[in-house]
Amino acid sequence: MNIEAHKNQLIKKLIDIQDETLLDKIDAILSNNSIVAQTIDGESLTKSEYIAHIESISQSVADGAETYTSEQVRTSILSKKE
Repeated sequence: MNIEAHKNQLIKKLIDIQDETLLDKIDAILSNNSIVAQTIDGESLTKSEYIAHIESISQSVADGAETYTSEQVRTSILSKKE
């Protein structure tokens, strides 16, 4: 199959897609901004969105947001099991 025929096949498939989430994923791939993570709600994050998310968390911590050590989290979880 030549490249033009292959492109035409892909275009036909794209036209039939009704799932906007799938189209967003395809767009991210074509834009070289691939999906690298997902939120706990299942929302996909591109590389740039993930970096922005991490930077906002870092800023929140710098601004004084409450944080917990691993031991505090472990103790909290284990105390809830009892």
